[in-house]
Amino acid sequence: MSDIDLPETDRSTVESSDHPADDEEYVYLPPEHSTLRRALYAAGGILAVIVVLLALGGWWVLRQVNPSGGPGDPVTLVVPTGSSTAQIGTLLQDKGVVSSGAVFQYYVKFRGAGPFKAGEYDGLYENDSMGNVVTRLKKGPLAPRTRELAIPEGLTVAEIKAKVLEVFPEMNAADLDTALATVRSKYQPADSTNLEGLLFPATYQVLESDAVDEQKVVQQMVTKFDQVGDAIGLDQAPATVGLSPYQTVIEASLIEREAKVAGDRPKIARVIANRLVANQRLEVDASLEYALGMKGQALNASQLNTDSPFNLRRVAGLPPTPIASPGQASLEAALNPEAGPWLYYVLANKDGSHYFTADYNDFLRAKKVAGQQGLLGG
Repeated sequence: MSDIDLPETDRSTVESSDHPADDEEYVYLPPEHSTLRRALYAAGGILAVIVVLLALGGWWVLRQVNPSGGPGDPVTLVVPTGSSTAQIGTLLQDKGVVSSGAVFQYYVKFRGAGPFKAGEYDGLYENDSMGNVVTRLKKGPLAPRTRELAIPEGLTVAEIKAKVLEVFPEMNAADLDTALATVRSKYQPADSTNLEGLLFPATYQVLESDAVDEQKVVQQMVTKFDQVGDAIGLDQAPATVGLSPYQTVIEASLIEREAKVAGDRPKIARVIANRLVANQRLEVDASLEYALGMKGQALNASQLNTDSPFNLRRVAGLPPTPIASPGQASLEAALNPEAGPWLYYVLANKDGSHYFTADYNDFLRAKKVAGQQGLLGG
């Protein structure tokens, strides 16, 4: 029996009908745009959350920078020396001026402000805006608070101590004594702890922060004396007047106590210089008054016979220490005595001016006249 050839189409039909299970191998694939859509939805949701968070964060930061409710009570802020912006922010937060010191730090950086000076600031308020805070800090601190300490010429250390304690009652008297014994002037003898004559008479503005610092107050007066001494050439005294700088201060203290008018100072300096050269006693009673703790009082015969190195009626030369704090005019007079032969002077007028002479008998005559006029002789 011969093979029968089937048409090509029929052959494929037969082959297809022989494998009916082949249809199960096909898998349904969804359209690709469905997955992309879900991804976009997810990204959009995340972006929306981010936008909301940023909006909330921005609103929160804005509330820190410009808080609601307006400013509250005034605040005084003291910024210590060397404070960073972060530390100032913490101080402001602690004072209730800003609610976040960290935000303040970034705000200052954003504004390009700072650094800020140390000191005391006013013009700040609780719940203040950071713009106002930065504006106030940029203006700088208040001028330091001070107390005025006025030391006139001619006071002794004891009198200056009393004046200091009057202006600064919170100071400790014993600690002030310690400061007076330990602070040193460059013009002070090496073996001396006595600042008599070396506390410069002037008006001082003392910081409130130094009101209980005895050492600083004394140092301020000594430093001023050294500065003035340097400026007028006190260290050149051996060459200019033949005295050591300290001896010149001693002489200036005598001039300060004796002179009542400016024109007499260089003349009194010349009388002292002439008497020292002649090895004559100076007979300046103000020196003995200092030793006796008296001032401006007539000495009786018994007191004038006191055995003391400060009794210049009995001892030749200068006293061992200054007897008061001389001002600059008296220091300059001691360094620049006026030329003249004078050895004596006596009070001659009610304005305090003196009569000067080189003749002892002329001095006695002038002294008699002064007595008749009710003037004290000197």
